[in-house]
Amino acid sequence: MNLLKTDFAVIGDSDTLPGTFPLDAGDGGIEILADELVFETPYGQSPVFRLFALDGRQVITCRMQGELALNSQSDEARQVFWVLREVGVKRIIAQGSVRAINPLLDPGDIVIPQDYLNLSPYQDIYLEGQRWLIMDDALCPEVRQQLVMAGRAQCNGRIFSRSIYAASNGCHRESPAELAMLKGHADIRGHRLCPEVYLAREIGACYAGVYVVAGRPAGADASLITPIIIGAIRNLAVLGKCDCKALSKETQ
Repeated sequence: MNLLKTDFAVIGDSDTLPGTFPLDAGDGGIEILADELVFETPYGQSPVFRLFALDGRQVITCRMQGELALNSQSDEARQVFWVLREVGVKRIIAQGSVRAINPLLDPGDIVIPQDYLNLSPYQDIYLEGQRWLIMDDALCPEVRQQLVMAGRAQCNGRIFSRSIYAASNGCHRESPAELAMLKGHADIRGHRLCPEVYLAREIGACYAGVYVVAGRPAGADASLITPIIIGAIRNLAVLGKCDCKALSKETQ
């Protein structure tokens, strides 16, 4: 085990990322290397991480507290991304459940967004200082492509390869009128993509997510997307040809 050679990461909410992840994929190429890993960071103690190997590739994963810890969401995100930077992660896959805004989406649909709207209070969240973040292709096109391909290979349901994710505060569920206001501007609503997408860009890592549309009023079975994540990691190059790493600049 060498944490400094961990190129891939998977992050999700504690209420959507199965506690058995990645073993719930039933994939013979998976081996758990370490569990219950906790790190001291400049922003406090990190959530619990797990380290596993997939066909010899090291992957680090953690279950964030999500809506149970909204008051400290920015601190938790900093803790997680500080760890990911320190262990050298280059490719990050996020997962979770979302609410549908687009009326064409049904509960259980799998969505891989290509862009986002930030309606959250998390606008200027950094690990160190302030940087100029260029958010073109903020959701890495190479990681997205592999998620789409894995989704089409692994899932019998509907896979949507394009959508706009509206990132909101998350401390309450939007009213029907609030969701209606977003129609035509966004397709799904969630609460974690921001500030994660900014922190990923700051550390020069590729970031993209795969989400399952939740039903009403409860959540969704996000374990449906575990095989998609495993398939994408298996086929992703460690170093891609995308521009993600170059789109974070020091400010003058």
